[in-house]
Amino acid sequence: MSDNRLRLFVAADITRDIRELLASTMERMRGEGIDARWVKPENLHLTLKFIGEYGEEGLDTLLREIHKAAGKSKPFDAVLGGCGAFPSRSKARVIWVGMSNGVDEAAAIARKLDARLEKVGIKRERRQFRGHLTLARLRRPQDCTEFLEDMSGMLKGLQDLPFHVEEIMLFRSILKPQGPTYVELETVALGGE
Repeated sequence: MSDNRLRLFVAADITRDIRELLASTMERMRGEGIDARWVKPENLHLTLKFIGEYGEEGLDTLLREIHKAAGKSKPFDAVLGGCGAFPSRSKARVIWVGMSNGVDEAAAIARKLDARLEKVGIKRERRQFRGHLTLARLRRPQDCTEFLEDMSGMLKGLQDLPFHVEEIMLFRSILKPQGPTYVELETVALGGE
């Protein structure tokens, strides 16, 4: 029996058009007064459930529960829009772009994942689901109010790029000094198809 542990999460993907708009905006915003590590464009995704470290030997059981949660969830349309920071704009540690449409549907899937994965030892999320894509992590807390206003202007085009979520993916995150690499382990259709 292996004791190999994998760092895992479940997410929905975004379209190429959205990824390109976010990538060009992030590139233009680099060096604009914040000290941050920017997410690689290929790593942008909508996290539905962070699992954390999980034993490789339990992967089949974990996947069965993800399939059950996905089977009871419906595909949905989503739109991204607006950006913000955690924990706040004035003491930002994480810069994100949020969802303007599809939040309730994404939250419902996150709740189903929470319930199913608790059966295989994954703790439920204590915080309320906040549909977002992380764009950058700041090296120290900073007031990003003005920065976020500028970035919001550049991201107005996201409203015109709706996307359809019909599957979710289990990803492995491999941490490296130059940033994480995400490896897709399985794609699961919503609605059990």
